[in-house]
Amino acid sequence: MAACSISNVKVLTPTSDTGPEPCRVEDDLVFEVTLDVMQALKEDLLFRCMYVTDSASGKDVELESIDVGDGPGVRQGVQRFRFESSPPAQSAIEASGGPLEVAGLYLSALYRGEEFCRVGYYVRHDYDDPALQEDPPSTVDWARLRRVLSEPCVTKFQIPWDTTEADHGRKRVREEDAGLCAGGTWVG
Repeated sequence: MAACSISNVKVLTPTSDTGPEPCRVEDDLVFEVTLDVMQALKEDLLFRCMYVTDSASGKDVELESIDVGDGPGVRQGVQRFRFESSPPAQSAIEASGGPLEVAGLYLSALYRGEEFCRVGYYVRHDYDDPALQEDPPSTVDWARLRRVLSEPCVTKFQIPWDTTEADHGRKRVREEDAGLCAGGTWVG
């Protein structure tokens, strides 16, 4: 059983705390993360926001990382925090196939250097004008692009927590098996 799990991630915009709205490609990424900590942890958690430039290479770009906890450690109970990250640089977006191609973005949650949860999104960039979207200009107009995130895809990993476990290997649990997403709604 996991000592800690992510029970919800809400995508916000820099100008709105009510939920996702189309935002400019250069706006910060803002997430409200809710944790369910079943037992107090001895060390802080590490959260990273990663941008996938090339899924084949595995060389993802770290946009931001933060420590979450009471320094050191994380108390038992439900906890909520806001995670803000700079957006990917235009060069990273271009390296992922260009702004009009689908890319990836994910939040990675780690304890003692081991990833226990990943919340991923497909990212696309659309023009704010339907005419530009239908017939894009030959030169990218970055000021007119809006970032759009898909519904989240969640992957959980079994890791050793503060107790000794015989199997220290990670076991991937698919979101369909774990009942984490049902049409993009968190149910677990």
